[in-house]
Amino acid sequence: MKQFLRRLAALCGAAVISLTGLSGCSESGKKSAEIVTTVYAVYDMAKQLTANSTEAVTVRLLLTPGGESHSYEPTPSDAAAVQRCDLFAYIGGESEKWADKLIDSSRKNKRNLKLMDSVSLLTEETVEGMETDEEEDEAHDHDHDASAGIDEHIWTSPLNADAMLTALCDALKLTLPAEAAGIDAAYAPLHEKFTALDAEAREIRDTARTDTLVFADRFPFRYLTSAYGWHYYAAFAGCSSDTDASAATLSFLISKVQELDIKTVFYLENSSKKISDAVCRATGAKAAEMQSGNNVSAEDFRAGKHYQDILAENLAAIREALN
Repeated sequence: MKQFLRRLAALCGAAVISLTGLSGCSESGKKSAEIVTTVYAVYDMAKQLTANSTEAVTVRLLLTPGGESHSYEPTPSDAAAVQRCDLFAYIGGESEKWADKLIDSSRKNKRNLKLMDSVSLLTEETVEGMETDEEEDEAHDHDHDASAGIDEHIWTSPLNADAMLTALCDALKLTLPAEAAGIDAAYAPLHEKFTALDAEAREIRDTARTDTLVFADRFPFRYLTSAYGWHYYAAFAGCSSDTDASAATLSFLISKVQELDIKTVFYLENSSKKISDAVCRATGAKAAEMQSGNNVSAEDFRAGKHYQDILAENLAAIREALN
């Protein structure tokens, strides 16, 4: 952690130097409003909410499309973008401590939206059979920060996504008051979509033959499963640094798939699929993808894939798996 903070201090200094040359982005010379976001789900919501703006609005995703979000650290260019933007929308938590440091150093008097504050938080949990990261466990044992151990994947349930959408809508209207009517107009159908997805999830829950999901991968969906009472087994927790399962974990997942007559085993986008393929070979189950919404592929980014469509695809996969 000390090494990270030293790197962040150097980064802030580099960003300040970079900003001195950005006269085109000064408050007096800026030609467009700039929104900076840290994960794809929030980026896409901000893009949709500002799509009808009469003035130019730039929405930036700090993650490189297709990149691994859990190992992300801001570059000097990223830090400069955060420092100069009109609205910085981030998740918060252990993985984004760098964001709090940047805010403390340069954005205390600017508009920042910490989206963890818009939902009820859950702690990351270790379920039966799951690999544990001893280094992370030790760090959490000695870290008394309130964010330590919090599951940061807050956007993965429809109602949480809707709460985040509302918070983002309010922040954007404060940032762009002249665009409030257009932002409200864009908000209404998105709000209706997330509400409809919640109703669909409840219908899946109430009609399914089983209530247990198996993830042969990381598990970033605790908010989703908790919201609808679904049980799960997984190889790793959502923010685990591990990617290779031990023989014991692999054996456990295979036995659960067989014991519970599980027809579908899930893997995440950008996964190597080694674990899911091994479980499926041993059990005859089918492998299916779930998308976390942390990030998307370069192809989906170019296509402008919407987060509500990602949620809909996840629910369709869950429906098939539970029936």
